Amino acid sequence: MNYPHLFSPGRIGTLELKNRLVMPPMVRNYADANGMVTERYVRHIDRIAQGGVGMMILEASFIRPDGRGFTHELGIHTDETVPGLKKLAQAAHAHDAKIGVQLYHAGRQTSSHTTGVPLIAPSEIADPTEKEVPHAMSVEEIRTVVEAFADAARRAKEARMDFVEIHGAHGYLVTQFFSPFSNQRTDDYGGSFENRMRFANETYAAVREAVGKDFCVTMRLSGDEMVEGGLRIEDTVAIAQHLEKLGVDGLHISVGNYASYAQGYMIAPMAMPDGVILHLAEQVKHAVGIPVIAVGKLRTPEEGEQAISDGSADFIAIGRTLLADPEWPNKVRDGRTDEINYCVACNQGCISRLFAQQDVWCTVNPACGREAAFAEPAKTQQRVLVIGGGPAGLSAAITAAERGHRVELYESSDRLGGQLAAAGAAPHRGEWVHLRDSLERRVQKLNITVHLNTPCTPERLQNERFDLAVVATGSVPLRPASIPGISGANVTVARDVLEGRAEAKGSVVVIGGGCAGAQTAEYLADKGHAVTIVEMKDAIATDAPSDDGALLLGRLNTLGVQMLTQTAVTQIEPDAVVAGKKRIPADTVVVCLGSHPQNDLEKTLHGIAKKIAVVGDAKQARRVTDAIIEGALAVIEP
Repeated sequence: MNYPHLFSPGRIGTLELKNRLVMPPMVRNYADANGMVTERYVRHIDRIAQGGVGMMILEASFIRPDGRGFTHELGIHTDETVPGLKKLAQAAHAHDAKIGVQLYHAGRQTSSHTTGVPLIAPSEIADPTEKEVPHAMSVEEIRTVVEAFADAARRAKEARMDFVEIHGAHGYLVTQFFSPFSNQRTDDYGGSFENRMRFANETYAAVREAVGKDFCVTMRLSGDEMVEGGLRIEDTVAIAQHLEKLGVDGLHISVGNYASYAQGYMIAPMAMPDGVILHLAEQVKHAVGIPVIAVGKLRTPEEGEQAISDGSADFIAIGRTLLADPEWPNKVRDGRTDEINYCVACNQGCISRLFAQQDVWCTVNPACGREAAFAEPAKTQQRVLVIGGGPAGLSAAITAAERGHRVELYESSDRLGGQLAAAGAAPHRGEWVHLRDSLERRVQKLNITVHLNTPCTPERLQNERFDLAVVATGSVPLRPASIPGISGANVTVARDVLEGRAEAKGSVVVIGGGCAGAQTAEYLADKGHAVTIVEMKDAIATDAPSDDGALLLGRLNTLGVQMLTQTAVTQIEPDAVVAGKKRIPADTVVVCLGSHPQNDLEKTLHGIAKKIAVVGDAKQARRVTDAIIEGALAVIEP
């Protein structure tokens, strides 16, 4: 076996696990509006369990409605949740996976708009991100929440779950009592270490009494809150040692809270290195004798194997990895690592959608959350035409071929991948190139006829007949004619610069400070150009995920990029850009003001194809996530 530590049996408390791979808790927004399990949720959990993971921790599940943080989050707040949870347990057990529920209350890290009632917390201090002042809990209110944790644990056991995990991380209610950052009480629940532990002591004791001494109970902790006045690793080590003495069976070490989320450590984006918080689990591991689960962008089997073999952790949590490829454990175990559909840490489909109170998608796996639709076999084999070899077109071609259809793909350029090449050219964005390469490899392995350097014209198709034509012809960059000088010889577009078709010279002004414009500016500054961004909005990269945007802005500042906001360009001259009252010297002007769809072929396909679908940027210029999922869904029969 190539990874003997990853696939050795493990033990947490009384729980026997077939391997060391853990699905960590990830809110999906797949439950119904009352927090009940849906059939969609069951199919999703069943598919991940089938993929070979040893331990599954269901998402942060609210123990009371006033503790929910997301609109369609899983609940364990009433006995009515038990039948649905039992279905999830049955799905996991059918594939020899152990499953449990993470019990949580959001405390101040939610909004009354979501909960429908005022927020509660240890102290009357607003979370810096949510900005809503909570009600400081009375001692009696504390006791009712402790009872709610115990009732939730009882329901988990009744649902035939194998364990529960108490959520003491990420700035939620248990952490709020742990941390001086959120707990400024002067009674028995605040002040000293002993007092700040009291809520967790009582919660654990109540949970343990509810489930019995032989039922596994773990706890998740933030190794470092990464905020001024918050918990540091030495505090977490002390908490961990305290919890071990209480009888907690295992610890799950994450990082951060909402106030530090933008630093990029809690759910590490593309720009952060793999295993970026492993050292926190390692420090806890060296301080306790109970098992420790490590988490945090551990995407490759080599990383997990090394972490266990060198004693940094006992178990490895691979969250987004299992959304990207639920079959990852089986593929690794069987030596099929070349088939893995790796997570690219873009955070577009998962956490960005979640924080927007939407259901979770996965950019590289359109079947995530749509397991039932993708499992349904095609009724008949069809002939499918795909026009365009960018992310949307490749997704459509791959999905159609995997379903047994005959696929022809036309691409006018000499390479598949579309804008993924441009997206991956900027610093810290190389995963987009890896995604392009992965999609290209999958196309090569499937029975797809690919025509490169071949524009798909009506003349070429006049004698052809297809059941379905997927128009994935992408978009073209906007060059607003309303800006005088925009057609000048010193003006180009960001896409041409990033793909190597245009070369910037000297000082550069980038017109447009969205995420793409900011990344283009970083690309140019990294090559030594003096760069200025001009943006009409009041901030740069507002369309980026909060952590990605914050990290990007920090790098731009380090590179000395000048950023002018709330500024409109009124004219482009041969050696300058005029913006308001400013005249900014520029040898090169790079326009990055978005794109408009390019789908002129759609109207020519009637009579050639029975059904026509326009997908990706050809429909509307958006993110890679939207393109890949639309491409795949276009070939899934209703």
